[in-house]
Amino acid sequence: MTLDLPGRYFRPIPLDAAGYETEPLALEARKTALVAMHCWNIGFEDGPPIDKDFFVGMGSLESFREAERILRECIHPAMDAARQAGVLVCHVECELIARRHPEAQVDAEPPSTQDEGPPVVAGWRKKMEDRFHGKDYPTRSPLAAMDRAKIVFPLSDEPFIYQTAQLDRALRRRGIENLIYTGFATDMCVLRAPGGIEPMASREYRLFLMRDATVGVECPDLFAERIATRWAIRYFETHFGDSVLCDDFVAACRNCR
Repeated sequence: MTLDLPGRYFRPIPLDAAGYETEPLALEARKTALVAMHCWNIGFEDGPPIDKDFFVGMGSLESFREAERILRECIHPAMDAARQAGVLVCHVECELIARRHPEAQVDAEPPSTQDEGPPVVAGWRKKMEDRFHGKDYPTRSPLAAMDRAKIVFPLSDEPFIYQTAQLDRALRRRGIENLIYTGFATDMCVLRAPGGIEPMASREYRLFLMRDATVGVECPDLFAERIATRWAIRYFETHFGDSVLCDDFVAACRNCR
């Protein structure tokens, strides 16, 4: 049983005629996983409220609102469709959240004890974090109380992980070859966090991105242009694989079922 849906990628060569290309995709359902990254509950009814004095989570109010819409209107329906079609749903979280959940410790590696040496300029990083995020944001901001949003919380038999090797082991046990990414933020965690696109690319999975089920950390004055989101999608479509649309994925799951 296959998921038949259109894919899009950006062709950078020849350099004088770069542009988008589309192609039909046929992904074997039992070898495909929907990967939802960093779906935090800041601003949700089950999570801490947004605090305007801290730049945390999605950052701007505009990105927070868009992420909530995407969770409700795209990621949640995509998860339901995937489950009904026999597509594995995987949940990738940050270590801060995963450490609170015993189920997220399955196959996890112990914390590294590697000595990075003394700081070169002691206190500089904290000074920059205080300036950007807000003073003492790890303990005073919504970061300290956030969790995965209940609307997309893992079912008991679904991988819930926070490490790249941990995700890799879970996928290999299930024979997964194709990863379709959703979640937040496009320009940061989805691309580069543990379990994200760049770390998994080195293991040579087929990678896809649901381009309307993600948003980047956008500055308020640039939100209408979606510069961070558009850049990240283009970067993915150039270097890693095809992007797909949520409605096409849901339809493919229904037809597959």
